[in-house]
Amino acid sequence: MKLMEKVWGSLGLLEPVEDDERIKPEDFEPKNKKGVGTLIAGSNVVNLPTAQKQLKVMVVEPLSFDDAQNVAEYLKNRKPVVVNFEHCEDNLSKRMIDFISGTTYALNGSIQKIGNHIFLCAPNNVDVSFASRDDGEKTVLPWMK
Repeated sequence: MKLMEKVWGSLGLLEPVEDDERIKPEDFEPKNKKGVGTLIAGSNVVNLPTAQKQLKVMVVEPLSFDDAQNVAEYLKNRKPVVVNFEHCEDNLSKRMIDFISGTTYALNGSIQKIGNHIFLCAPNNVDVSFASRDDGEKTVLPWMK
């Protein structure tokens, strides 16, 4: 690599780098509580994100209207929720959909029917896309706009 650096430097394509300017392992600080390492290069400090927080999807099969408040709490905590109304009475499921729809609207989220009596409620920090069986291409759903 040194030979190539010298050639590129002589052509004016690369500025020569002194050995003391190279990044060494001791230039790194240990990771903090958020899992972010910090690189100290001269007087510049650069954060290097190392890991993202894993997203947890909640699945709810409601038995009473009280479960609608649990779904609303999950959405307020920015967790997506799959609600399965297969074993629920029609009147109760309609009331719960009305309540959950209002919650998702108030939180700038989205709700979509993904199957018979199954709904996906997503807060605004979750992008939902699907792959159509016909074209196999992922597209953004129209309600996401």
